[in-house]
Amino acid sequence: MRYLTLRVTGAEAELHPLVPALTDESVFRDAQMVDWAPSLDPPRATVLLYVDGDIERFVDVLEETDLVLDYDVTRVGDERAYVYVHSEPHPVEWQLFDVGTTEGLIPVFPIQYHHDGSITARIVGPTETLQAAVESMPGGVETKLERVGEYDLGRPPIPPSLPPRQREALVTALELGYYEVPRAAGRDDVAAAMGCAPSTASEHLQKAERHVVRTYLNRNG
Repeated sequence: MRYLTLRVTGAEAELHPLVPALTDESVFRDAQMVDWAPSLDPPRATVLLYVDGDIERFVDVLEETDLVLDYDVTRVGDERAYVYVHSEPHPVEWQLFDVGTTEGLIPVFPIQYHHDGSITARIVGPTETLQAAVESMPGGVETKLERVGEYDLGRPPIPPSLPPRQREALVTALELGYYEVPRAAGRDDVAAAMGCAPSTASEHLQKAERHVVRTYLNRNG
C-alpha cells in the first residue's frame, strides 16, 4: 500500500475563501482540516477544522464569507477550538474533494494549512490510482509531490493522561511561547503564570514531557 503527500498552492482565495485566514500567521499558529463530508444533493461541503489562534477574528471571516451557510465553534482552550463549517461548494475545493474521494483512494487526515498559503494532504492507495489522482488535480493551482512511499506510521500512540498540574504546566508553557524556536518565555515565566517556584514548574514540565515523549515513541515506564 502506497501513499503520497501533496502540497497544493493557489493564489489569493483560489482554493477556498477561508484559506487566506487559515494560512495567515497573524490569525492562527496552527490550522488543520480534521475531516470532511461532501454531499451531492444539493452540493454542499461540510468540514471540521482544528484551529489555534485568534478565534474571534476567524468568526468574523466566517460571518463575511457568502459561501458559508452555517458554522459552529467548540472551544477547547482560550485560543484553541474545533470549527464546524457547512457551506456551498467552492469550484476548486469541489474538484479537490473529487480527487480525494476517487474510488480506491483514502485521504488521511488531518490536512494541514501552512503559513506560506499552501495546504498539504496525504492520500493512500494503489500506485496507479495515486498517479491518476495527481494527474487529475484541478488547473489553476500549483501541485507539488512532496513525498511518496510505503504507508507505515506504526502503532498510533495513545494520548497521555497527565496529572492536572503537569497538564497545566504544558499548556501554560505552550501558550507563553516556551516551546517556540527561539523561546519566547523561560522557566521563570511559566512558574510565575502558575504561581509556583521555578523548580516546581521545571519538575512538572520534565515529568509531563517525559510522559508525552514515551507515549509518542511507544515506550513503557
